[in-house]
Amino acid sequence: MKTLKLIAVLILLPVALGLFGTWELQRSADRAAELAETQSALQEIRPQLEALAAKRGAVAVVDLDGESVGVMVALSRVAQAEGDLRTLGPLSEVMRGLAKGVIVLGALATLVGVLGLLGLGIAGSRARQSRDQLLRTFTRVSRVLPYVLVGHIIAMGAAVAAILAYEALGIWHAGRISAGEIKLMLAALVVVLVCLYSIWEMGKQLRVMLRMFEPTAMDVLGRAITVEQAPVLWAYVDDLAKQLGALAPEHIVLGMTEGFYVTSSDLQLIPSNTVLKGRTLHIPLMYLGVLDSAETSAVIGHELAHFAGADTEYSLRFLPIYDGIGRSLGVIAETMNASDLLQRTILRPAFMLGIYFMESFHHAVNHWSRSRELAADAAGARLAGNAAAASALVRISAVDPLLHERIGEHLGRATRPTADRLVPHDLATSVLHELAAQTFSLPAEELAAQLPHPSDTHPSNGERVAALQISADEAVRRGTRAMDALHACAAMDYYFSDPQALRLGLTQDFLEHYVARDAEVVDELRTYASTAVDDVKLHEGARTRGIFSMVFLSVFLLLGIGLLAFTVARPDLVQDKKPLLMLCGLGLIGLMSILMVISLRMIKRADMPALLLTPEHLVFNNFKAPIAIRHIADFGITDGQGVVLTLYLEGDAPLPERVSSSYFAPNAKLLKRKRAVQLQLMQVRRDGKKLKAQALAELIGTYLNAGNARHLLQQRFEGGV
Repeated sequence: MKTLKLIAVLILLPVALGLFGTWELQRSADRAAELAETQSALQEIRPQLEALAAKRGAVAVVDLDGESVGVMVALSRVAQAEGDLRTLGPLSEVMRGLAKGVIVLGALATLVGVLGLLGLGIAGSRARQSRDQLLRTFTRVSRVLPYVLVGHIIAMGAAVAAILAYEALGIWHAGRISAGEIKLMLAALVVVLVCLYSIWEMGKQLRVMLRMFEPTAMDVLGRAITVEQAPVLWAYVDDLAKQLGALAPEHIVLGMTEGFYVTSSDLQLIPSNTVLKGRTLHIPLMYLGVLDSAETSAVIGHELAHFAGADTEYSLRFLPIYDGIGRSLGVIAETMNASDLLQRTILRPAFMLGIYFMESFHHAVNHWSRSRELAADAAGARLAGNAAAASALVRISAVDPLLHERIGEHLGRATRPTADRLVPHDLATSVLHELAAQTFSLPAEELAAQLPHPSDTHPSNGERVAALQISADEAVRRGTRAMDALHACAAMDYYFSDPQALRLGLTQDFLEHYVARDAEVVDELRTYASTAVDDVKLHEGARTRGIFSMVFLSVFLLLGIGLLAFTVARPDLVQDKKPLLMLCGLGLIGLMSILMVISLRMIKRADMPALLLTPEHLVFNNFKAPIAIRHIADFGITDGQGVVLTLYLEGDAPLPERVSSSYFAPNAKLLKRKRAVQLQLMQVRRDGKKLKAQALAELIGTYLNAGNARHLLQQRFEGGV
């Protein structure tokens, strides 16, 4: 579907513009031929009129286009027509040039679209041949594609502007221009100005588009550790790099929750806002205590192996670009969400093509990522042994959910502090002691899970353990061993010159970051919660339509009654047509009666509440209880023959119970299979004013957002906002 949309935007649309330009060129050619024919006729008739005026004087009368006029009036009209031709001739040439421009621009945009899509398809195929091909192709395409896209957008915008300019100029004609034509020209001028404004806005967005494939820095919550702060850790990592023949990292960053990884992407550290460039090794502090020394060597060796041998260029050049482009597309998506309709329309082709660009290389990246991860596992195993490498995989998978659970508990205390729920000043030490009291286990299916990684897709843990030639049972036995808290804390502190200061600083950074982010979320929820605090009644309000319909149908009902009465009263006049006429009369009476009941229904329920919106519930006439807003997962509105509002319920929400109600009341339907509630009305009114579908959607969305925000705040603060 995405490919079809891209074909429509990048190829079919410019083809349509080019065809429109062809039609305009044909019209301009016909217009030029008419002007030439008129010019020839004027050149032929002027000498005749002048000769007649000289011979008979002003009293001579001639026939001009079916009208008898004096020869001097005819000469005046010929002169005026010649003057109009002097204006229309050059104007016709300009219009012909505009039409040719539309054709050329449409063809250029089509060519760019075709070459762009074909080029991406070919590039994606080549990227699967080798990592070198992936690197070369991806780098080349990422540099060229933004300019291709900008060229396509400029060509499209210019083509649309040329079309509008052609049509505006086409209104001009010979003779006096009427008031209606002047208004039409002004309207066309307004449209041209809107188009020019659109092109101007496009120009303002070109910088964004040209930079859309430039890598952006990755935000990381952590601290860069110097050699003075961690002399043992730096020496340890440098020694592992030498054993592997790998490039040593230029920076080591300690974090709390994210796993081990290396990257050459630019990093922006939070909260210091320090930007790191070059090779960076990220180490989660607590895992230095969770893993034993052999497992730590295997994991860090695995990461450093990405800077060794053939993997080096891939890690240094390709991954930073690939990861950065993904983040850039996320920034563009946020920009589109915050932009107006015009800017969203301008940016959408760029965003769509960017997504297609990434998807074209997705399979190739996954393929080479899987092979490089297995090779990195083997490198880590050469340093620490296959058993240590396998048990490290299992231990991280077994400990990680428990670790995040404990950290989440402490974050909850930090964001909702109470006297009996103290927040630790040393999060790492507290969590290690809590983990030591846990029993680690790993379900068999977890060996098929993928280990989280910020850069690329890893093979499953089962594949990786099998590739290390270690049995799953042995890996699980070693990886789920019990942990001694004192030993784990000592192992974690071993690498640092002042471990306590480091732990306290990391804890402060971590908690302050999430407390601040939590406060922002709460403020946003409170803003939403304050937007819908009153009850709103929605009704159909189709009384006028119902009355008009009743009057209209009454005429046909009387016609049917009259036809039936006439057939019964004067059978001699209808003779053998009596059965047919009686059938028509009865059918007309029956149909009009049914339609009049429907019209009466519109009149009677015009002012009845069809839906009551409250801060916490949505109330329908024919449901036993209101529907809680927190039970609504989504909604949809269709506007065609009336307005249809559909509310989709959460999977665990109770289905509403229907109660008996009058046919003449606005009732909602329960769609059990879809777990949805549907309300259909001729129109929707609020306080007597008709609501369009967009306004209704905004109103429903506001109440749902506000209700859900209040529910979340209530859960958060146990009854208080």
